Amino acid sequence: MWTTDSRWFDVAAFSTLWAVLTVVFGHFNQHKPAWRRLAKFAALLTLLLVLIETAGRPWAYAPLGVLLAAGGWIHFTVLSQRGINGWTAEPREKFEALLREIEVHGEVRTLLRLGRGLRPRSRT
Repeated sequence: MWTTDSRWFDVAAFSTLWAVLTVVFGHFNQHKPAWRRLAKFAALLTLLLVLIETAGRPWAYAPLGVLLAAGGWIHFTVLSQRGINGWTAEPREKFEALLREIEVHGEVRTLLRLGRGLRPRSRT
């Protein structure tokens, strides 16, 4: 009756993970329009299903794990370096300042700059 060898299982697993993460961390995306958040969900689900069909389930879930690890690193390392709580996005003023910085310089450039700031400095 139940089988995990179905694409519906993959859709359900991804959708459940997405729903849980949206409930826990959704307040970080309140500034983005709903159509963009829905498009992101649809694009990632489509990418996951295409990877499952072409490369197999382990290779499809590996990038998902990398994205989860990167999100955890951003929420709990980068944000804490800036004095922002990774669970609650508080203090809100600091989080909004970071959002403005991302808007000006771009998300990737800002996160890479913040990540470089976490590396230990050489003593030479």
